[in-house]
Amino acid sequence: MLPKMSDKDYDLFKSVIEQANKDDDKEALKSIQKQLVAKYGLDNERVRRLLDKFRYYKL
Repeated sequence: MLPKMSDKDYDLFKSVIEQANKDDDKEALKSIQKQLVAKYGLDNERVRRLLDKFRYYKL
């Protein structure tokens, strides 16, 4: 079973995603995406919400 994402982790990931979007940093977004999926899985509601925030969403 994959761990549940804490509020702190959600806020941290959201902040990093927003900055990577502002910087047009596709490589950072790819890295963040891999970390999210590896640690929490795609079935996690919070992961799905965070992935929706990606400017360059590719899964």
